[in-house]
Amino acid sequence: MKQIIFLITCNILLFSQLIVNAQKNSHEERMAKYRTEKISFLTSNLELTPAEAEKFWPVYNQLDKQRWEAQKARRKMETKVSEAEESLSEKEVIKLTKDYAGSMQKEGILIAKYNDKFLEILPAKKVLKLYKTENDFRMYMMKKYRDQHRNREKHP
Repeated sequence: MKQIIFLITCNILLFSQLIVNAQKNSHEERMAKYRTEKISFLTSNLELTPAEAEKFWPVYNQLDKQRWEAQKARRKMETKVSEAEESLSEKEVIKLTKDYAGSMQKEGILIAKYNDKFLEILPAKKVLKLYKTENDFRMYMMKKYRDQHRNREKHP
């Protein structure tokens, strides 16, 4: 009887681990697909010369990684703010508001720093086009997500 319970427990743990890994891989796969689609979208719209592309992509990828980390930290702060208790002291509330504002400021500083780097690599009009293209890509992805969501609702 102990062996059966042990085997069942091991199977449950193994199955649970497989589910967690599948979800993690699924998220990683979605992120890889998103990044690939973003690179393709930017490449086709920015019209970079080969020399520009060689200098631009390493810097852009570095920004993208740092921006992702900054956004992740900001989302954690947003969660803290939304879950803040009414019972927090005035001092705790002030600290939370400053931490929240600071997390947003970090993203702004990061963008300003990389703007200078991009201006060293690309003509100013292409840097401006980069920002427009990033916004266009976000709009494209939101529309794509909404369309996929609507299709799932129509055809479950």
